Parts: sequence; C-alpha cells; structure tokens
Amino acid sequence: MKKYAMESEHHDLLNRLNEKLSMSEKIAFLHRILTQRCPFVQRIGIAVYDPQCDTLQTFAHSTEGGENPLGHYQCKLRDAPSLYSIYQEGRPRVINDLSRLGKSREHSRRLAKYGYRASYTVPIYQSGQLAGFVFFNSSEPDVFDESSLPYLDMIARLVSLLVSLELKQVMVLQGAIRTATCFSGHRDPETGAHLERMARFSRLIANGIAAERGLDDEFVEAVFWFAPMHDIGKIAIADEILCKPGKLTDQEFQIMKTHASKGREIIESMLGNFGLDDLGYTKMVCNIAQYHHENFDGSGYPSGLAGDNIPLEARIIAVADVFDALTSKRCYKEAWGNHAAFNELRKLAGSKLDPRCVDALLCCSARIEEIQAEFRDEPEMATELRQPGRPLFSTVEMEQMSGVLWPA
Repeated sequence: MKKYAMESEHHDLLNRLNEKLSMSEKIAFLHRILTQRCPFVQRIGIAVYDPQCDTLQTFAHSTEGGENPLGHYQCKLRDAPSLYSIYQEGRPRVINDLSRLGKSREHSRRLAKYGYRASYTVPIYQSGQLAGFVFFNSSEPDVFDESSLPYLDMIARLVSLLVSLELKQVMVLQGAIRTATCFSGHRDPETGAHLERMARFSRLIANGIAAERGLDDEFVEAVFWFAPMHDIGKIAIADEILCKPGKLTDQEFQIMKTHASKGREIIESMLGNFGLDDLGYTKMVCNIAQYHHENFDGSGYPSGLAGDNIPLEARIIAVADVFDALTSKRCYKEAWGNHAAFNELRKLAGSKLDPRCVDALLCCSARIEEIQAEFRDEPEMATELRQPGRPLFSTVEMEQMSGVLWPA
C-alpha cells in the first residue's frame, strides 16, 4: 500500500510583510532576505516621483550598518540624466562602476562619499505612469550581472508592488475626501493651487527640521501627502457660518472651531469604510486634521495644547498654511510679498507658530519662489472668489492669526 507523507509545517519566508510595518521596515526585511542570495548588496533605496513638479524625493531605504547617503534628498528628474534616460526608455539600468557618472551631481557625490561603486536601478510604474525608482547599491564594482539580475528583478518587482499599494491607499483616501467635499455641497474656500503650494511648503519645513528631529523620508513625504486634508472638517459646518462674509458671533465661532475635531471623526470613518485601517499614516492624518489650529503658546483649539505637546505634523502644516494665506490674494486683501510675510511669521513665532518650523521655511526662499511660480492661482478663480459672500479664507482662520489677515 502506498504511503503518503504526513503534512509538515512550512515557514512562509515573506510572512512578515503581512504585519503593520513602515515602508522602510518592509524594505529592510526584504534586504535581509536578499543578502542571503546577493550579499554584495549593501543598500536598497526608493525614490518617489512628483510629476507636477518633475521632482524625485527619497522615500525609504535599508542602508546596511550606517547612515543613509541620500537621506532627505530631492532633485528634478531632468537634472538627473541617467535616471531621466531610464524614464524615457522604460527599462532598468546597470552601472557597474559609478565613477563613470562623475561627481558633478550631488547624489553621485553622496554615493561616492559612502563608498558605493555599483548600482542597479529599476523604474516603478503605477497605472502606466512613472511613480519612482528602486535602487540596489553595492560597494563592490562589477557585481550586477546575469547571475544576480533575475533575482534582483523579482525583489524589485515586489518592492514596486509594495510602493504602488502604499500610494494607491493614499490616493483612495485623498479621493474619498475630495468626493465627500463635493457631495456635501460644501464650497471649499481654498483653491487647488493653495493646497498644492501649502503641501509643498510643508514638505520644505519637514525636510528642514528632519535631521535635528530624527525624521525619516517617509515622514516627510507623508506630511506632503496629507497636508491638504487639514480642513476636511469644514464639510460638517453649515454654509451660513462657513461662508459668512462678516465677523462671526461668539456662538458661531464656537461652532466653527468644531471643524478640527469633526475632521478627525470624518477621516477615521473614511479609513474604516474604505478598508484603510492598516494605512501606516492613520495617526498622522488624524493629527493634522484635529490639531492644525493649536497655537504654540497654548491659546489654540480644540485642546489648548502647547509647544512640543502639539503633534509635529500639525505644527508644520500651521506654518505652511499661514504663509500661503499671507502671500495669496484674498477677497479682503492683496497678496503680501514674501519679505513682508517672512517678517510676519517671525512675529508669530513662539506665540502662534513653532519657531523652528518658521526658521526652516525662511531658509528656503528660492524654492518657495519656484513653488509659487509653478502653482499660481487661476485668474478666473480669483475673480469668482472676489464676489461678495464668497470669502477665500474662512473667518475663523483670520481670527486665529490675531488680526494679521482681517482688515482693521
């Protein structure tokens, strides 16, 4: 009689990917598996692509036993000729001697400084569009050949799927919030250009304080993704309050202030309804919605938090939001120049705003001007919003800035 082998336990090599891990933790886990087959790979890195600004931003990495050579780094794709050629050709690139690239670019200098000699780069696509790149780096030259590349391709494909899933979850949440805003009948008083600018100002601030605060690239990019969601709670505020052209009464002001807590409730509900409970940034996006009106001196709302007790992401968003409000044309004021807005931020630092976040933004004047040029308000939108009864900036936000924006 034929005997059948008894069932035996099998260990799933990739089971840990089912756990709630950050992207860098997932990449580090895959790196440990990879080194069993390709021990010469010392680093896996990921950069994500922002097509609106043609910008690559470092996102996650698994640098082995040392400092990340490309932490908090970004550049224009067109300013990286070797990566731009990968984008154009749509296929991976092997460089077995990085000295061929020279040291004219900062990323090349950084890699050379940390002793990397060879690189294998694979593009990441999402819905047919470039979403970023996966990098495999080695301190040994001439190691990426046909004996290792097929295995690296499998790892790169897995990394690409993980990144695409992460980006898709973020897009679903962003889309859900935009849809809820449309169906609520809420006329958002902020233009899309304002949200694009303040999101990028937020990323500048996060990058500026990253080293001293120990922030990784994933945190920085998440701040950029979720900054535009700060005022989602406004869809729960009645139009007669939200769009009131004059000053709010004390009772109306108390109702308006509830948009911060309501924002968190709406986001938590959406995360559950759309099956995004495992989104790694749940706490961050909820903090942004709930605490972006807390003041550094404790005079804000809804909880009267002060200083470092205010979540860092909320402090970052507050500075970016105030700066863009000052430098944008509103129905009740002309746009301030950057110099005047910088001076006003300095006055608000320590009372309304986190001083270090203010300093971080003030150090980026050149990049600020680039963002302002790339994301200008549409003239027809500005004309429409100058009509009576359609304030572009809510009364509560004007009052929160101590009369800075509200005409005397």
